[in-house]
Amino acid sequence: MERTSQIADIDGPVHYIDHGGTGPAIVMVHGLGGSHLNWELVGPDLAGDYRPYAVDLRGFGLTPLGSHSASLKSQVALLVRFIEEVAGGRALLFGNSMGGLIAMLLAAHHPQLIDGLVLLDPALPMRSIKNVNRITVARLGLPVLPWLGEEAVRRFAASGTPEERVDATWRILTARPNRINATTQANTIEMTRLRDTMEWAPEAYCEAIRSITATLSRRRRFRDMVHRIAAPTLLVHGMLDEIVHFEGAEWLAAERPDWRFAPIPDAGHIPQLELPVRTMDIFRDWMGTAVPAV
Repeated sequence: MERTSQIADIDGPVHYIDHGGTGPAIVMVHGLGGSHLNWELVGPDLAGDYRPYAVDLRGFGLTPLGSHSASLKSQVALLVRFIEEVAGGRALLFGNSMGGLIAMLLAAHHPQLIDGLVLLDPALPMRSIKNVNRITVARLGLPVLPWLGEEAVRRFAASGTPEERVDATWRILTARPNRINATTQANTIEMTRLRDTMEWAPEAYCEAIRSITATLSRRRRFRDMVHRIAAPTLLVHGMLDEIVHFEGAEWLAAERPDWRFAPIPDAGHIPQLELPVRTMDIFRDWMGTAVPAV
């Protein structure tokens, strides 16, 4: 089966990529400001043994916000329906950044749907302010502010061409931007150009980041949620991540020593795009030794 672009009706249109394959379902969840493109280098590889789906969350990628919220609670509800109605009722769940946080919330509250978790640099509570840089504050801090956040996002969109903004994003998200291949670069630029025409995009971005901030600030509740997760879990984290610093991943690995922890010394925040082959090697090794057959 070939890769296809699909629309599911889940109280409104939800766009996703079906990468084909006939094995167990994998549902892949992108990060803040991301889309199905965040999985385009690993989806075809996974289709050899699985049935991978890359979902655009509400308000991101090609899924409109409509009358819905872009909060984490809303995105979890969307994915529950997606797994039940599209993915066959159970799935391995991949999540990067915000998508990793959403995956943990889903696994904690809907364990009957999850065969396993693969967390790639998931959003985590900040352990220290010593590593926060000015760019991170501007891109992630300002949108949290009521009323001012949407304007900050619009100002960033007007601050340069799509090509310039994508280049700036790779410098933040990767350890070595030149690892991003030409196809991913071109596709991301085109998606950025398209997102500039979507009037609801700033609202969705700000609503999502406010929801992330509120969830991560409740540290005791977050820790309790982490300990509710019963699914086998692989935690992959780039040691050069400038968004979710590595000390946060070390804390999470210490909280759940039963999870497989796989640091990548020379990766940033998006290892599945920066080092897709190494990321898939880590996943397959874990599947071969730690996860029961699904």
